[in-house]
Amino acid sequence: MKHRFAQTQSPGRPRDGTAIEATVRPDLAACLAAVHERFHRPEHLAQDPLRFPRRFRDPADQEVVGLLAASLAFGRVQAFLPVLERLFARLGPRPATALADASEADLADWSRGFVYRFVRQDNLHGMLRGMAVVRRQDGGLRPAFQAGFDASGRAIEGLWTLARRIREAAHPLDPGFLLPRGRDTDPAKRMNLFLRWMVRDDGLDLGTWPGIPKTALLVPMDVHVCRIARLLGLLPMRRSGPRLDDAIRLTAALAAIDPDDPVRLDFALSHLGISGSCRGEANAAACPDCPLASLCAVRPNESPVPLS
Repeated sequence: MKHRFAQTQSPGRPRDGTAIEATVRPDLAACLAAVHERFHRPEHLAQDPLRFPRRFRDPADQEVVGLLAASLAFGRVQAFLPVLERLFARLGPRPATALADASEADLADWSRGFVYRFVRQDNLHGMLRGMAVVRRQDGGLRPAFQAGFDASGRAIEGLWTLARRIREAAHPLDPGFLLPRGRDTDPAKRMNLFLRWMVRDDGLDLGTWPGIPKTALLVPMDVHVCRIARLLGLLPMRRSGPRLDDAIRLTAALAAIDPDDPVRLDFALSHLGISGSCRGEANAAACPDCPLASLCAVRPNESPVPLS
């Protein structure tokens, strides 16, 4: 299937409409390069949901498994990885084919007894039904994303369009927390993570959807990346969780380092946190070995930096 590509140079502006002209100190850029060198490695895939779509060679399987894996990638990594293992065992070795051929009874059977935090079996059933219907109607998941992206030039609009189509197709079931609802403050971390996997192709990310510009991507704002960005002064210190404005601002800051591929550092920054190398507070054991230690807002033997 051929696709028309929206041309965009940035993922958007904050809600107040202000343009972002980000600059990054050369010493910070060098430190971030060291983080990338240490953590952007295949051995860290064992603790990353990306390991699931990477098991498949067929692009159809990659997008089906990718969206399911990203949608359930919340909470502790050690908690959701076993949940995903059990789910994909139910779907079998050809998940896209299984979904395409599934009856309503099959969908209900795959979802039966499923519980993970905010997600219950009816939510998973709705997610599977909505994905199956959209893929049957469009031939895949990309056309729904592409429609929103082409109309706006913003990847987040494409993701909201895809999420809305899946919700509508799932009715009367509801995927619930598995999909964003298009609120303009929601950073849509898990959908942006899925899109990173689909667009980038660097030996870790898959590049399943070629032709979408990497400059359109937003950083998936997980708790680790958000915390590290705040400690480095790339985002303001505050206690609230990440917002869409934060994702836009951090992406702009990283674009000052790599304007052609702003989210290139995302996997490494996330695993700096997942690995326990950054705990968000001064730690005499972890901090001295951190490539970012010299520029971080906390130091060993100091109290945590207060958040506003």
